[in-house]
Amino acid sequence: MKLKFDDQKVKDIVEKISADGAKKLHILSDFDKTLTRVSYIKGKPVGSLIGQLRAGGYLSPEYAPESYKLFEKYSPFENDHTISLNKKLKKMEQWWEKHHELLIRCKLNKNDMDQVMKTAHLKLRPGVKNFFKLLHKHKIPIVIISAGPAYMIEKMLKNNSLLTKNIHIVANYYNFDKNGYMTSVKKPIIHSLNKYEIILKNLPFFDQLKQRTNVILLGDQPDDLGMIKGFEYDNLLTIAFSQTEKDRQRLAKEFNVALGGNDKFNFVNDIIKKIL
Repeated sequence: MKLKFDDQKVKDIVEKISADGAKKLHILSDFDKTLTRVSYIKGKPVGSLIGQLRAGGYLSPEYAPESYKLFEKYSPFENDHTISLNKKLKKMEQWWEKHHELLIRCKLNKNDMDQVMKTAHLKLRPGVKNFFKLLHKHKIPIVIISAGPAYMIEKMLKNNSLLTKNIHIVANYYNFDKNGYMTSVKKPIIHSLNKYEIILKNLPFFDQLKQRTNVILLGDQPDDLGMIKGFEYDNLLTIAFSQTEKDRQRLAKEFNVALGGNDKFNFVNDIIKKIL
């Protein structure tokens, strides 16, 4: 169930976007826990593509325990609202740098990521396929900004026959050797708290977006709102997917609409249909 929200405000935004139609609209979206639902592996909740590598026992024996140690050390900083943003950013950068070093040391291979996709523990939310098909049919660009591996996001969309030309993925791109082993990660490294640094006008596909000044932004945490920074929009509708009641209450203060963590995409699809 969605939280109570300012129904009139949302209606007003949707009406303004609708008046301009599909040609003026683009979508900004997070991936993990926004386009996907949290799944369970061996009874433990797994909400991310990287989390599947950890929980599924992939790579060398040291990977899972070392990855969990990094998670336990750094994840509290990610959700700590009492410390400064600069301190959080430094901690997130340390976390991702050390984690990428661990992936390389434990010999992450494309085959491991392919296997994760085959197990299909992590699934797209019900309704997301229809969402992508609507966007493709009406040539509406969607920019997915994620801290996850770009290879796995692309693979997941491709496996669902959804990787179309209107989709632009801004995520962590790994470099691989001729045998498919990870050797490095391309800069800049994207993590959950620096998405606001990925200013749209610096991206190669910006020409497709600059005239589309109506935006629907989808995320699962307040920092996802930073995805719009640097873009001069006319109308913005923000929708969040929350994992707990506490999160829902907090996100409702930041986003126009806050939905439950296991909610379907019906609400989003209904809005897209109204605009179209």
